[in-house]
Amino acid sequence: MNRSLKYRILLKVFRIIPIKRIMAQPAAKTQKLFKKACKGVKIPKLQDPGLLISKGKVDGSTVLYVRNKKGSDRLMVYLVGGGMLKYPMPSQVKEVGNLAKECKVDVVLPYYPLVYTGSTIHDVYEMIYDLYKKALKRYKPENICLAGGSSGGNLALGLVSYINDKSKGIPIPGKIYAGSPGTLLLTKKEKKLAECLENRDVIMSVKAIESIWDGMSGGKDVPDYMRYLQLGDYTGLKDVYLSFGGDEVFLAGAESIKRRLEDFGVKVTLEIGEGLYHCYAMMPLVEDAEEGYRNFRRYIAE
Repeated sequence: MNRSLKYRILLKVFRIIPIKRIMAQPAAKTQKLFKKACKGVKIPKLQDPGLLISKGKVDGSTVLYVRNKKGSDRLMVYLVGGGMLKYPMPSQVKEVGNLAKECKVDVVLPYYPLVYTGSTIHDVYEMIYDLYKKALKRYKPENICLAGGSSGGNLALGLVSYINDKSKGIPIPGKIYAGSPGTLLLTKKEKKLAECLENRDVIMSVKAIESIWDGMSGGKDVPDYMRYLQLGDYTGLKDVYLSFGGDEVFLAGAESIKRRLEDFGVKVTLEIGEGLYHCYAMMPLVEDAEEGYRNFRRYIAE
């Protein structure tokens, strides 16, 4: 693959910065680092005459609402990744504003509980579930899109299983965009493929996947669908867009997740960015990732 100069430089930087090693540390050690670096909920000012910005609380967690002044009947719930170790960054908040304006869709950005505060993945699911129920009071389910990358992608897809497991009469969101959704590896074939991809992945590793999961679960037992998106109950879901970098370990689970979704009658689009990194389509750090980012925005705007 012909990579841009900026991308080649970026790959060298990532190999110098020990991100991969940090994420593969024991969960308690990684959480300690992120807790020390955390400065709390920081929301930069979004000044756009076409947007209405407000804050709220769901289950004690901050939620940012970005709405179009001219009105929109569509909503995107934007779920950030990062192993449930960090709040949305200011740059992501600004991106939410751009997406709301350009795609003519309202956006809600939850600052969900972080795992080093004593919360677990189950607590995060419950908060997102309560947020979704509130959204249903204003938007039709078919007009709601869940979008998330990495652990945010896990939440986006997993919420469907959570609803099917927990509720009766709660409608399923219209569609989901999941960029490099985080999941444990289920089969020997997946694990073998992940091991082959590991040397090309500059952010994640097989060990990191397991360590991050240990941190998210907090050592507690959780349903299989939270651990393995390959075992989800996607009853009622109609449309999903999956994107994976061609050089990331999570690609090992892509086909299994796709097949599982299709078993439930879901229309699935699978995009694999050749030679690209984890969450490239939602983090277009280089021009090589721009096509994936355009596809993401187009899907949100449809």
